[in-house]
Amino acid sequence: MANLSLLLVDDELPLLNLLRKYLERQGYTVDVCETGQAAIDKCRQSPCPFQIIVLDLKLPDMTGEAVMEVVLRESASVRILISSGSPFSNEILDPALRPRVGSLLKPFVPRQLLAAIAELVQVAKAAGHSG
Repeated sequence: MANLSLLLVDDELPLLNLLRKYLERQGYTVDVCETGQAAIDKCRQSPCPFQIIVLDLKLPDMTGEAVMEVVLRESASVRILISSGSPFSNEILDPALRPRVGSLLKPFVPRQLLAAIAELVQVAKAAGHSG
């Protein structure tokens, strides 16, 4: 499962750096962004270079929900893991998009992040999404 390309989006730079180092040691390719617009711009590369985006809901320039809406609409294969201090339910999403979105409540330990990523990959595969 490692060799996936991840994008971490959070405005907490120390957390971004910690998670990046941890995930890279686990074999993932990791890029980071501190704003929603930067994440959207990176995902608009053709094709989107990330399989999974770990996305905070509260960003300085826009909401995580707004980022998620754009990315899910523009990239058919990317999956999103919402990482937030506030509970999130993918029940608010279009049913066709639900298998592509998971959530992880902050605070979490790094191994919980690994488990959430693995679960998101398995759910997406079971629903017929590649990657």
